Amino acid sequence: MFFYEYPVEKLNEACEAAEYDGIEFWIETPHYWIDRDKEKLEEIKHLIKSVHCGVLDLNPCSVNEMIQEATLKTNLHGMDIAKAVKSPYTIHAGKRSALREPVEEDYKANEKYFRIISKTGRLKGVEILLENSEAKINNLCRSFEEIQWFARKFGFRITFDINHALKNGDAEKYVGLDLIRNVHVSSSDVDGKHVASRFSQDARRILEMLRDAGYDGIITVELDDLGYGNMGFRDKIEELKKERKFLESVFRD
Repeated sequence: MFFYEYPVEKLNEACEAAEYDGIEFWIETPHYWIDRDKEKLEEIKHLIKSVHCGVLDLNPCSVNEMIQEATLKTNLHGMDIAKAVKSPYTIHAGKRSALREPVEEDYKANEKYFRIISKTGRLKGVEILLENSEAKINNLCRSFEEIQWFARKFGFRITFDINHALKNGDAEKYVGLDLIRNVHVSSSDVDGKHVASRFSQDARRILEMLRDAGYDGIITVELDDLGYGNMGFRDKIEELKKERKFLESVFRD
């Protein structure tokens, strides 16, 4: 979301200028998603270390079966990209359509979705990572206990979103978990948007705990441009540099 308004090839420039070793490619990046022309990925495919599922207007647990179908089709497409670039693929659990606690029907729909994704991942040779959801009342897999249970049941590993877990109050429980393959790093602004982690003592504490536990998987800086207001391309690169330097200082202490 940080480079939402730019064509895909600018991700290459930003990654190189900010001195990152790669990107997590979100399949709904607008310049790509508008026509899903895979030729657009040629310039950045060497940078893609992980692929993130589609999330906009999608929900595998929707009461609308057409939305369930669109969710599945969208993410099968994303898994094809992950297979092509030989990277893991992060998925989200579903949610109850109403802003209420999930009920049995939601869990059944979610398990059906997970079964299909799990089987397809095995067939395609794509490693599936389940991300812990935001702490909203209608989200499935927002708690440590639930996400770990589903991950083990369906043979997934985990994308650990520090921001989501801090909001849920259970971030410490993830530290040392053998299932974690990717860590989304950010803190949140007053509106809950993903912004820089370096200003959050809580985020730093979790990062230091991960370091001390020996975590050596993917670390993904996840920033939302809406948390920054009007910021130009070069300023975004400078922000990424600052976050990289902060993370390097934590993991090299």
